[in-house]
Amino acid sequence: MSRSPKAPPANVRLADIDEPLLAQLLELALRDASPDEVTPPLGEGPDWNPARIDWFRAYHRAAAAGLDGPAAEKSWAVLCGGEPAGCIRLKRTGKGNTAETGIWLGRSYRGRGLGGAALALGLVEARRAGLQEVVAHTTAANTGAQRILTAAGATLTHDDDGAVGAVVVLSP
Repeated sequence: MSRSPKAPPANVRLADIDEPLLAQLLELALRDASPDEVTPPLGEGPDWNPARIDWFRAYHRAAAAGLDGPAAEKSWAVLCGGEPAGCIRLKRTGKGNTAETGIWLGRSYRGRGLGGAALALGLVEARRAGLQEVVAHTTAANTGAQRILTAAGATLTHDDDGAVGAVVVLSP
């Protein structure tokens, strides 16, 4: 007997990140995500540390200005049932009308269709911003991300180092 695929949750939405929501996202990240999934390697060791926490706050504050702001980036909280589940971002690449996207979800929210729903909403925002394509990067081992990207219409490319690139061409 084959299982039918899970329907994406209808109660997923994106929200602009203000200070109260930033505090909730940070709490979620500290409790439910690996630092390497959420921040670059900063400070000493692979764990959460003051340098990573400071970067997290500064990053989202800078991204609040949007794609046309100084950071050329926008991040949104991914909300599930009104609660923060993770984050999605768009960042202009400087190559034509293209932006890069990235998503992180707390471990307890993974495998429930939120990533695909968040990406679909992020692509709506990309179209609204007049972007023509959205790119993403992942690894060959991250088959979940590859499935989400493929379902969103991305063309995937694989290189010999295990990197996977994705391009979603947006229709007007």
